Amino acid sequence: MSKSRIEENDSHLKRGGKKKKRATLKIILAVLLFLVLVIGAVGGKVYFDLKTAVTKAYVNPPTQMTSVSLKKKEAFTTAILGISKIDGKDVLVSADMAATNPRLQQTTVINLSTSALLSDNQSLLTLYNSGGEAAVIKEMENLFQVKTNKFVRIDLDQMGELVQAMGGVSIQNANEFTAQGFKFPQGTVALNNTKEVAAYFTRLNTGDTKKAFARQQEVVMAVLSKLKSPLLLIRHYGQILTAFPKVFKTSFNFGNVKALVLNYRGALSIKKINIHSSKVAGQSEVTAISQANLDLAKEQFQESLK
Repeated sequence: MSKSRIEENDSHLKRGGKKKKRATLKIILAVLLFLVLVIGAVGGKVYFDLKTAVTKAYVNPPTQMTSVSLKKKEAFTTAILGISKIDGKDVLVSADMAATNPRLQQTTVINLSTSALLSDNQSLLTLYNSGGEAAVIKEMENLFQVKTNKFVRIDLDQMGELVQAMGGVSIQNANEFTAQGFKFPQGTVALNNTKEVAAYFTRLNTGDTKKAFARQQEVVMAVLSKLKSPLLLIRHYGQILTAFPKVFKTSFNFGNVKALVLNYRGALSIKKINIHSSKVAGQSEVTAISQANLDLAKEQFQESLK
């Protein structure tokens, strides 16, 4: 595949990708922590509701996963992919590999740019376009020489379901605009339901992609901030559990979640491994990740599993 073709595919994603990838990862860990707190603190109907939500969110992974025993407190890896639609087509927005290690009491995360060229002159984005989630996971396994144990997919376009479940969020809108019958003034904007969030995420024209995803980023961060409130969780746990399987699909089953409660509570603190990319000479819109940077990240990530 030529660099010009890669550049064309990757043009959808020029939007401050590192910040977004970190935000999506924090969202899934925040929700996971919420599930852990609920299952660890209550029983009865709440327990049943949690089991129902996790069961609905369960999916078979897109490729074969390597088995791991969470009951035996083994370190494990999770591939976390964030997906959004552009012009009706699913686009890979974020790709993270996480290593959760109860011995180290931490989860180590690699933030890998989806648009940067890798050593084979392809990006994760172009791999996703041709081979889907399975191709992306296989590539990350090859890059870091690890096996994947668990899988999480985040539908970023469904984030409005969480917003509505939480009773709404307030964000700072950079530029006034109107979309789908809603007017969004510059400054503080309250988003209360899925229709308002969908309108706020609207791409106004072909040149608005970057701004549209920046708006999405603002909502993701507002959701993350609000999820930290214990009072919110008490008031809206039912609605949040209903929204959970709409936003997240995962190969964690209910038994896995119970094992996480018992064995991995202390391992939800995050350590980040950032892989830097550089501009390609003569290609102002194209970046690449050097093999040296990939090898260093691989070494650090493998250490996090020991």
